[in-house]
Amino acid sequence: MKYFKDKTLFLYTLYRFVYGLYPINVIIALFFLAKGLNYADIAVVFGVFSVAGFLFEIPTGFFGDKFGRKASVIVGLLTMTITSIIWTQLETTMQFAFYAAVWMLGISFISGSLEAYIYDYLKDQKKLKIYDEIISFSGSVNYFAAGIGSIIGAYLFSINYNYPYYLLATFFCISAVIISFMKSEVKASESIAEEELSVFAGLKHIFYSKELLFITLFISLLYGFHSYYIHSVDKPYILSLELFDVKWLGVFVSMVYLLQALVVSQFAKLKKHLSEFQLISMSWFIYIVGLLGMSKLFGILGLLSSMIFYLSAPFKDAIINSFGQKHIPSKIRATTLSSIKVYESLVASVLAVIAGYVFDIFELRTALLIAAGYILGVFIFILLYKKVRNVRLEKKEALIQ
Repeated sequence: MKYFKDKTLFLYTLYRFVYGLYPINVIIALFFLAKGLNYADIAVVFGVFSVAGFLFEIPTGFFGDKFGRKASVIVGLLTMTITSIIWTQLETTMQFAFYAAVWMLGISFISGSLEAYIYDYLKDQKKLKIYDEIISFSGSVNYFAAGIGSIIGAYLFSINYNYPYYLLATFFCISAVIISFMKSEVKASESIAEEELSVFAGLKHIFYSKELLFITLFISLLYGFHSYYIHSVDKPYILSLELFDVKWLGVFVSMVYLLQALVVSQFAKLKKHLSEFQLISMSWFIYIVGLLGMSKLFGILGLLSSMIFYLSAPFKDAIINSFGQKHIPSKIRATTLSSIKVYESLVASVLAVIAGYVFDIFELRTALLIAAGYILGVFIFILLYKKVRNVRLEKKEALIQ
């Protein structure tokens, strides 16, 4: 591949592959259930996980901008390595909740740092025009790796439910070594008015940037629920269709990741033909069709509906990185990307608690139908927000003239 001629881009892609070999993706909810937790307990754990994201994302983003994005990623990977091993020894909901917060601390050090690094690196090298291609290619590599990891994780889980976490710790260590060989930090020259680096500079920048605020609202409201669902309910739902066991679940999830890899690999081409709002609308449409199908269909059709639902996932990071990065100054890039995660985590923590009890009280398919109603409400809100925003901008331009 042409990207492999550049050492930095090669190492970044290699990192995305190794880090993407996430063998616990397919068994997280099953692991919790095997440990004796119920859906409400899982909701508590995920709620704490999300609140921790709200607390940690901004300070760790500031750390990345201040002390180096490479260093931030390595600290995060080492934190998650240790936590992965400890995770296997836990038994109670409160223990899982505490270490879920530590896990999120590690993720927060990683979140947004490498994307900020790559964006500024390409800008410094006068190669920014290939940024969308890099995001598409590395994203497809990441999902391809996740497909492989799902098969491995499901197989190891069938032997011992702790084994996937031991393997995950190994992958985190290898990822840290790869990152250590990447080129030194760069800070690109800026056409956007620079913000002074501070802990809350990212939050402030999002609030005053209408484009970023719109993207942040959509991501938070839509994918806040998505984060809860894929870590708690989705795998039990698939097994409830009684089409296969845990081992074959890994194969199915692997197929889903390969489809996601195909979708994200085409993002650069889609962006040339569709506007930001059209892509957002497409992701929402895929999302709600999947939820409605899962709530009403059975057997193979229910399984196909879950596959459709998963196809909305690749749009999230692509929307943030491709549409969002151009509105962020270099000096506060990691801080701002982390701040977007803060809003998402805040919404996710609330939705996790609500959804956890909804899925515990109602029959699974009824709860999915309720979730579809929520997603419909999100899109109506986004449409109204966009309309009001455009009216305000028109009035502002009229006053200036």
